[in-house]
Amino acid sequence: MRLIWSGLAVLVALGWAAMYVYIGGLACAFGSAGGDCSIPLPWQLRGEDLQFLVLVPGGVLALLLLMAWRAGRC
Repeated sequence: MRLIWSGLAVLVALGWAAMYVYIGGLACAFGSAGGDCSIPLPWQLRGEDLQFLVLVPGGVLALLLLMAWRAGRC
C-alpha cells in the first residue's frame, strides 16, 4: 500500500511541476507583448495565484506523502 501512495505522490509532484510551467508559459504568451517574460518562482506569487498554483497542490502532495508514511507504519 505504501508503494501506491508513494507512486501517487510522485505522479502528483510531476504533474504539479508540469502544470506550473505550462500555466506560467501561457501567462507569458498572453500577458507579455515585449517578449521579455519569465515564470515567477513559487515564493514570488501572491494572492489567488499562490493559493491555486502552490498551496492547494502542495497540500494534496503533503496528504499523499502522509498517507504513504502512515501505510508504512501499519
